[in-house]
Amino acid sequence: MSEGYERLARTVREVEELQSEAGLDRASVFNLRDLSFHSSLPEADVRRLLDGELVEAPSSAAAELARRIVFLRETRLTVDKHTGCRRQYTTAEIAAGSGMTPQWHGKLVNHSTPNIWHGAGLAKFFDVPMEYFTQTPPEAVKRVLDSKVIPHLKAFLGNPSEAVRNRHAMQVQLRLGDKELSPSLEMALMAFMDAITREDSGP
Repeated sequence: MSEGYERLARTVREVEELQSEAGLDRASVFNLRDLSFHSSLPEADVRRLLDGELVEAPSSAAAELARRIVFLRETRLTVDKHTGCRRQYTTAEIAAGSGMTPQWHGKLVNHSTPNIWHGAGLAKFFDVPMEYFTQTPPEAVKRVLDSKVIPHLKAFLGNPSEAVRNRHAMQVQLRLGDKELSPSLEMALMAFMDAITREDSGP
């Protein structure tokens, strides 16, 4: 097993210890959708990596770079100013926002070049770290656990009494992750939470 997999395994064990201490369920802490969103890996690969299994290496650096850029386009949406609906960024918008020509962006997406000449611009535009484009699968999952999951759990455990009282709310938050809800779903969720709060507080 490579060093990257071994480092990930150690991090997974650390998260599991924090999860046990917090009394949270595994599915909430190891949120596959959220880990996929931040690593660009398919949820099935994330699951295998968390279980200590190997995943298939990318066929080429150019193909993997293109796949990650496409993943960003599919998951990082913008709001159309005319319709108010979420949509993918256009090639022109990505090119302009990341400091490249539409032609260069097309080359990256179509595997025409293995070099990420505009990596910094793409990273800034999509609000991801540069490592997003270059890390191996185990490194990518470890990065997300280190930067998001572990700090969140440690902050949660910073006040034990609050941690116990709000454990279920924490699990809801972890399960939602960075998912963007539609306005109607957001309103429905808030109404549901308000109803729970009123019932809990009594007459």
